[in-house]
Parts: sequence; structure tokens; C-alpha cells
Amino acid sequence: MTHPVLTRGRDLARRFGESFRRRGSRLFQARPPSWWRRQALLSGAGAAVLVLALVVLATLGGGERRVRLESYHGGDAPDGDLARRAKAARAALERQKPRGVYVVVDTYDGRLRVFRGDQRLREAVCSAGSGGALVDPRSGRLWVFRTPLGERRVQRKAVDPVWVKPDWAFIEEGYAPPPLGHRDRVDTFSLGGYGLYLGDGYIIHGTIFQTLLGRRVTHGCVRLGDDDLRYVYDKVPVGARVYLY
Repeated sequence: MTHPVLTRGRDLARRFGESFRRRGSRLFQARPPSWWRRQALLSGAGAAVLVLALVVLATLGGGERRVRLESYHGGDAPDGDLARRAKAARAALERQKPRGVYVVVDTYDGRLRVFRGDQRLREAVCSAGSGGALVDPRSGRLWVFRTPLGERRVQRKAVDPVWVKPDWAFIEEGYAPPPLGHRDRVDTFSLGGYGLYLGDGYIIHGTIFQTLLGRRVTHGCVRLGDDDLRYVYDKVPVGARVYLY
């Protein structure tokens, strides 16, 4: 049975990927989907999730994690040489494979999945960034509300997280932002009961807009329903990897 995350990687590779001609040794060149299917089979199911992460990061320009791979198209290399290179690729992928529990967020289809190794522990409907833009009519400052793609880690967790509203939260409603530290900036209910902080202001948190789950409507954070959020909070430790694509 094909790993569901690898299947999603194939879909993304078809949609966004381009074939690059071989020009000697490259640092992780993108390859056609058929090439990655062969490598996934050679690497085994244990590396399937990592193959997805690497393909997506390379395809979308993330580049946070790279592996030096040299390979040949078709029959350019002897079978023995190709086998040795496949073995080296497997070893490189295995070294990068996530350990313990980790999270994969599909921002396109609105799904968050929790894994331990190749075992999927939970799948949840989520909401990610809308991609919309907001301009401050006073200063001309621009915000684009995208969920960042690539690899992050859970930096900290919190129960009943407090949201300190940034300027855009007021500008979006047509108000001038109050001074920093003003009590109107403190919001104790919008983030739900739990928060997993990913850095740079991005959080996996709850929502008061449960009916919008599955849609790309957020300002960049990842929203979950109450039950799924509690599970993710309990199961995913600080330091766990989070892959977003």
C-alpha cells in the first residue's frame, strides 16, 4: 500500500515540478515524478515520508534540508553503479528521516497528520493561510497572509494561549492600532485551549470559527478543531518536526 503522504507528494510534483537536465553533480536536483517513484521504491517505505518532504521543499523552493544525490537518467550507468548510488541515497535519506512523533501539514487540502515513523496516528481537518494581502492605508505597509512552507519545529506549547494582537488585526477591522502594551491588544479566547508555537508568530491553535475548518482562511497560522487540537497538544512534544507543504 502506498504511503498516503508519498501519494500527496506525487500529486504536488506533477502539479509544480519540472524536469531538470543532468549537468554533472548537483546539490539535490529536482526530478520527474517517475524518477522519484523509482527512488521511493528503492528506498523502501521507511523513507517515503522523507522523500515527500525533500521533493516538496525542492519543488516549492524551500531548500531547508538538502541531500547530495548523484544519479543517472535511464540506462546511462551500469546496473552495479546505479545500485551503489541507490544504496547511498537510501542511507542519506535514512539519516534525515524524522525520529519519534512528527507532523505533516497539507496547506493545499487542509489536512494535518500526526505520524510516528511510517504510522499515521491522526488525521485532522485544518485551516491554513489564505494568501490574501492587507495594506495599511495610513503607512502603506503590506501584509501577506501565507502559511510558511518547509520544515519547522515545535518551539513551545501553551494551555489557554494568549494572543497579543498585531497591528494588522486592527487595520483589518478599520481601526487604528493602539499603542504596544495596550489592553485592547490582549485576546484570551481566539486561539482556543492550546497552542503549539512554531516560531516567527506562527502557531497551531484552535478557532472560534469551527465551520471554516478545511478552508484557507487564516492569517498564516494553522487552525484545528477542539478535539484534534487537544490530541495534537498531548501527543506532539516540544522539539518535534513539523513539515508544511
